[in-house]
Amino acid sequence: MALESDIIGSDSRLHVTFYKKAVENPAKTIEEGRPIYEDRVFVRIAVPGDNLSVIDTFANEEHQRRFPMHWQHFMNKNVDDDSIVGTPLKAWAMLTAAQAEELRGMKFYTVEQVANAADNHIMKLGMMLGMSPYSFRDKAKAYLNSAKDAAESIKRDEELNALKEQNEKIKVEADAKLAKMQEQLETLMSMMAEKKKGKPKKAETSEQVE
Repeated sequence: MALESDIIGSDSRLHVTFYKKAVENPAKTIEEGRPIYEDRVFVRIAVPGDNLSVIDTFANEEHQRRFPMHWQHFMNKNVDDDSIVGTPLKAWAMLTAAQAEELRGMKFYTVEQVANAADNHIMKLGMMLGMSPYSFRDKAKAYLNSAKDAAESIKRDEELNALKEQNEKIKVEADAKLAKMQEQLETLMSMMAEKKKGKPKKAETSEQVE
């Protein structure tokens, strides 16, 4: 959708915002058996005073070149913000929204980061959910392992079902070929029988004696 300012070349009138948004990675989610998100950079372009003229999409190099000041502002603001790759804390059912925010305030953004945290870092969390930091870390590890095992089990079931379907297809095709061969054989035998039935008797070679 083109904005009016695009046509007349007045980008300075636009309200432009680059921002990060967690987007689910479907392939990794299926592979791991739990929600896996990755941070992606979006751009929101709007015309002040016109709520209908808004573009909100993935940011690309063209957006960066078109709005260099806005892009630089975004980069400066996020210079210390690591991209999130993993299972967001909000996807971990045992945490409340407030507890997830508390962890984010201490730079823990994913369940994987909690599970892999060093002793000196995890100790800074103090008591979480009525358990020690080490027990809390163990809970995170157990969650990830359980999800991984479930994903592998589902994958095995899918592979087994695919194999069964393939074998069933082969069996159906083989049965169809066998039935066709049987039909052809019966037709051939019927033709031979008809031919034999209609064949004249062999003339006698000796004369009858009166």
